[in-house]
Amino acid sequence: MPRSTKDTTKEEIANTLKGKASLRIPLSLIMLAGWACPASLLANGGEMEEMVVTGVRTELPLNLVTDPKLPRQPLPANDGADYLKTIPGFSVVRKGGTSGDPLLRGMGGSRLGLLLDGESIVGSGSGRMDPPTAYLFPESLDEIEVIKGPQTVLYGPGNSTGVALFKQLRERPTESAWDMHASLLGGNAERTDGLFDIAYKSPVFSLRSSAASATANDYKDGDGNHIHSQYSRWNGKASLAWTPDSDTRLELGSTFSDGEAAFADRGLDGTKFARESYRASYFRRSLGDLLNTIELQGYFTYIDHVMDNNSLRALSAMPGRPIAMNLDSETYGAKLSLLFTPLDTVELTTGLDTRNSRHSSRMSMNQNQVDYRRLPRREDAEFSQVGIFSEARWQWSSGQRWIAGARLDDWKVRDLRKAISLAGMSSVDNPTAGVTRKELLHSGFLRYEHSWQNAPASSTTVFAGLGYSERSPDYWEIFVREAEDSFSALDINAEKTTQLDVGVIYDGENASASLSIFANDIRDYLIVQTGYRKPAIPSDSHSMSSMGESVPMGAPMDTTRTTMVVRNIQARSWGLELDASYQLADSWRTIFTLTSVRGANDSDNTTLAQLPPLEARLGLYYEIPQWSAGFLWRAIASQDRVDIGKGTIIGQDFGPTDSADVVSINAGWRPNTNLLLTAGIDNLLNKSYAEHVSRAGAGIANFPQLTRVNEPGRTLWLKGIYRL
Repeated sequence: MPRSTKDTTKEEIANTLKGKASLRIPLSLIMLAGWACPASLLANGGEMEEMVVTGVRTELPLNLVTDPKLPRQPLPANDGADYLKTIPGFSVVRKGGTSGDPLLRGMGGSRLGLLLDGESIVGSGSGRMDPPTAYLFPESLDEIEVIKGPQTVLYGPGNSTGVALFKQLRERPTESAWDMHASLLGGNAERTDGLFDIAYKSPVFSLRSSAASATANDYKDGDGNHIHSQYSRWNGKASLAWTPDSDTRLELGSTFSDGEAAFADRGLDGTKFARESYRASYFRRSLGDLLNTIELQGYFTYIDHVMDNNSLRALSAMPGRPIAMNLDSETYGAKLSLLFTPLDTVELTTGLDTRNSRHSSRMSMNQNQVDYRRLPRREDAEFSQVGIFSEARWQWSSGQRWIAGARLDDWKVRDLRKAISLAGMSSVDNPTAGVTRKELLHSGFLRYEHSWQNAPASSTTVFAGLGYSERSPDYWEIFVREAEDSFSALDINAEKTTQLDVGVIYDGENASASLSIFANDIRDYLIVQTGYRKPAIPSDSHSMSSMGESVPMGAPMDTTRTTMVVRNIQARSWGLELDASYQLADSWRTIFTLTSVRGANDSDNTTLAQLPPLEARLGLYYEIPQWSAGFLWRAIASQDRVDIGKGTIIGQDFGPTDSADVVSINAGWRPNTNLLLTAGIDNLLNKSYAEHVSRAGAGIANFPQLTRVNEPGRTLWLKGIYRL
């Protein structure tokens, strides 16, 4: 298998600083840095690990890696978005108990690439009820890697803020063995999570299968208010790999999942999140001196998503009838990657990737009269993309590296809507019906890294990178919103981001730290704005009879109307991430992180909307071989830099937020190398607060009306993990 960017850089740094090609940092150095296993207990073949993860250290420029099988605090909602919150720079838009939208450096949606074992994942819901991370069970995976900024071209187009890679590791064992990972978690709101992951591995073939489930009732915020947030989810997957030798691997895999979830920010809940996925991959390495590795993969995914207003909540007086929407998406893609080694100091990865998707929907405005399952699906959008890419790494001299990449994408979208639905249950003829839009998108970056050894037990790495990314408008920007001057947003411009990333990483005997600073200029930034004034709906617009019933519409009473539009602006954002740790004594260590992001809307002369406030975390931990205890203080600043009614496909600003201080504690006990028991209390002081980027609370029968969807109050949890 071709070495990843992470592995290559580790090897280069190791060769430079330690004079050997080991990819693993010495355990003694990790422990001295204060980020290794709190118990100093060897597990999993001698690898050190924390009992409870509260932060992820940056070891490589703009690159972070974490093990999702380990317990963490704060306790995640068992989906991909909430697990990312432990990584400096991430925040999550809360809508209920699960299915939050992740933001990196204040940017989310299609600006943040999300891949599962190389498969580009997308949701199907028009209201972001099912972001891609909603279909992920982190603990069933082996590794999460985050690359910040437009600093790679290997994982698809448009990833202007970064990319998150959710992976299963694929190492060929030298002998036959069984591996098993099982866990059980219990917590407040009758929270119950379970996972059983088992694998048989041999030098010739490997078989792995896992099953996971997660359920919870409505949680309470710090004031004791019940939040409409119950959910139930399950996931099952299996894979079979053939490895006739150490340089060849053929793998087949499939995944199935489903669930339901209540949402506190809208008038509908998700009653079906069915996903099925099939994938195949092949790689062959050590082919020759020039062409070293070839890797080929393909995948197919189908998502069937249903939402309604009566299955998980009491039917409200308005609209007074059961409504159901059914949306689905079908995606297939492939990737060919070739690794060339023309020189001992140069690696070149080049290849092509493609992705095609189709989206359709159907809706019943009264399930009692017309069941949505009796209605035909109506396709509304088709997307296709073919890209070519090249990324090179040059070990220029001892400790100095240049990394550069470029890609070109042929992007197409076809508008299949005959009519466009508008507010007031009416629709108009689509001015871009049947139109296909085509565009060539360019991306590239250049980064310099310099590492040197300060002393036998300390090293420093500095880096600077300049990246450029062009992002095509996504489904939610083209097909869910209107344009300023048209009912259709098909012609909205693509987004163009130029970003500078600089930073330093220090790894010392008792201390370690990293600082990353970024600044960008975004041409044609795609902003979503509510309450936008446009001409009134034409009097000849037709009712939504195509949705299964006839809804009468009276003539407009005004010459204007308000609606939600997407438009292009000129914008900038800048910020930093700092993480540090210090070993106070043999059994005591402390950590500190600081994240900040600011932005400007230069077109409107306002702040850039939907950016999280300044945040700091301070942790203190006591660790001995079989026991650990930890204290975590999260300080969130107030946020008054807002632009009411503006934001992104995920949400819009609707007011400032107050500051908050959240204290959490945890403890761990490892009676032997196979069993780990952990417990914690999140939000120990029962603080009532909400994230600034979280959604506004909706009016739901039997639930209080909240300004924002508040975070959970005091939460107790206990988790057991058994590994064999």
